[in-house]
Amino acid sequence: MFLYIINWKMYFSFRTIGQFCQENYHGFIGLSKLENKKIILCPSHTVLIAISAIFEDFELEIGAQNCSAYMSGPYTGQVSAISLAQMDCTYCIIGHSEVREYFLESDQDISEKALRLLENKIVPILCIGENKENYGVETAKKFLFAQLEPVFKKIKDLGRIRLCIAYEPIWAIGTGVTPKNEYIEKIFEYIIEVSEKICPNTEITLLYGGSVNENNVKKMKSIRDLGGLLIGGASLDFKKFEKIVQL
Repeated sequence: MFLYIINWKMYFSFRTIGQFCQENYHGFIGLSKLENKKIILCPSHTVLIAISAIFEDFELEIGAQNCSAYMSGPYTGQVSAISLAQMDCTYCIIGHSEVREYFLESDQDISEKALRLLENKIVPILCIGENKENYGVETAKKFLFAQLEPVFKKIKDLGRIRLCIAYEPIWAIGTGVTPKNEYIEKIFEYIIEVSEKICPNTEITLLYGGSVNENNVKKMKSIRDLGGLLIGGASLDFKKFEKIVQL
């Protein structure tokens, strides 16, 4: 099953996201019926229930864009994993580079989030990626290991679990520039190697994100071991997103 994960970020308001989904309702339903393709919608927390209700009778899954590292307690403004589960979220993005940068989330924070999600049977979508200064396979490996190791160590005793890892090089997000396929394949090989060493019971789906669009998606889909795409800007235009899925 190839995953198409939409990250709408904070581009839509409460009203405009509902309007967008209603206007493209039949288009989304058509995509949800395509064989071996799964669409996962990740809107803002405020509209999770509304979007879930719109598509409740169809094979579209709902994901969140983040969650709290804590189970419950005095954490104003946070949203717990158990609340996401009760809103029928089956996936949740954690560790996105924007959140790491703007809200100073540490690798330890993100590892706690992964644990909270898995405890509530939600599949984490762990975002990792190097900055421009660490571009290059060997330097990128060191950068990525620091992001992967805390998560794998935190979840390694949970038994057989599912985890999506979205490789999003920071320098590629929103730039229109993507790495060569060979570069991504080497990164994927490394992720698998680290996973098998630290957390061998984990079933991993490898994703790519970072300037994915209708013009480069065919090239992207030929990447070895690729299990899906994390799509940001291109998902704001339904026709562009539809082409990405159909190509």
